[in-house]
Amino acid sequence: MLKHVSAVLALLISTHAAAINIDLGPATGYNIFIKENFTQPGADSQGKIAIGGNANIGQYDVAVNYEPGTRRDGIQFWTDPGKYADVLVVGGNLTTTQWAWGNVKGNLILGGELTQGSSKNAVLGTTTKGKPIDFDAAFKQFTNLSQTLAGQSNTSGVEFKYNNWLILDGSASNDVYVANITGQMLASATDLTATGLDKNDTLIINVSGKNINFDSLNYGQRESFNALDMSASNILFNFFEAETITFSGGIKGNILAPNADFTFLQGDLSGQVIAKSWTGGWGAQANLWDGFFVPPIDPPTPTTPPTTVEVSEPATLLLLVFGLLALVAIRRSRRN
Repeated sequence: MLKHVSAVLALLISTHAAAINIDLGPATGYNIFIKENFTQPGADSQGKIAIGGNANIGQYDVAVNYEPGTRRDGIQFWTDPGKYADVLVVGGNLTTTQWAWGNVKGNLILGGELTQGSSKNAVLGTTTKGKPIDFDAAFKQFTNLSQTLAGQSNTSGVEFKYNNWLILDGSASNDVYVANITGQMLASATDLTATGLDKNDTLIINVSGKNINFDSLNYGQRESFNALDMSASNILFNFFEAETITFSGGIKGNILAPNADFTFLQGDLSGQVIAKSWTGGWGAQANLWDGFFVPPIDPPTPTTPPTTVEVSEPATLLLLVFGLLALVAIRRSRRN
């Protein structure tokens, strides 16, 4: 079962972005991490989910790639067939449809109750009462993190060509590239290119604006510019001012919006989402996740060293005495 983990975040940024280290504390390893309520009637998530308030998941499948013995696209998080992980944490009440069966592909940790009409067969694993995460403390730290990132200046130039094309025309500084844009720019953008970045870099896109509505963003080739040569899991969209976000379409990247009500109408969202609340539609898939900050891998069980038998000091003396007696006996037999 999950153990209580304090919401500790470390952010080390010098004035010239000489170093950056982001620790998301209890949100590490979660596909979706929500402070308040979560509502989603259908579709699925590939990874784990944590919700501080009430959750109504309807027929939604939680953490499909944690289901033991199954093979789906993306990272397989299960380890041993028949062994379940803690994949859903709900601080309040949980509601499912009455005909739900095996929606939660692992163990559930529940602070409240399964509400009337919910299927008690919705959880493949076990259900444990508890509240292992301090969501208030975590989101206080997420807000501080979001504001700190927003205070960073552009690493290099940001061009908005044709009113639909974001072009980052520089290279990362110490493996970090910061780009500051507006919510309107994101809403209008169809493409993003950054030929100076590579797979080892981290791209932080600070998006200003309180009410944001956006959709798909393509990272492929456009005109003479090559496709973005970095992992989408290293892209973080920081909505530091957002109060509401509405998304539909397809995007690869991770969303930090600690004070926003997030509405996901439909499409594919490949990334980790941290938000105040979540409302999703039937076609809203969060099932392409590979994690911005990769979940820690359990270290291999150390090989047991061969047993070493130490002879105590008294036993050593006895062996020495027996040896001397044997030597004396041999010499006597030779004389005779």
